[in-house]
Amino acid sequence: MNIQKAVKKAIKKNCYIARKSIDNEMSFHRTRIKPTNSYGACVLYTFDQKGKEINRCKNWNPTAEDLLADDWKIFKE
Repeated sequence: MNIQKAVKKAIKKNCYIARKSIDNEMSFHRTRIKPTNSYGACVLYTFDQKGKEINRCKNWNPTAEDLLADDWKIFKE
């Protein structure tokens, strides 16, 4: 799905978003983005293979490719 649709669903369900092409079963770490309306903007989270949060960074900045992509998914963790 496109990023706008993914963000709307993620906000409604309190979930994360990620691109399927970047975050998949072959990824060493899971990287997910939590869209917010706070001053932290979109927060990027990194999880280990067991789902434990290992890092977070405020103010994620998407690339043009990210904004145009249609491989966005929503994730509970």
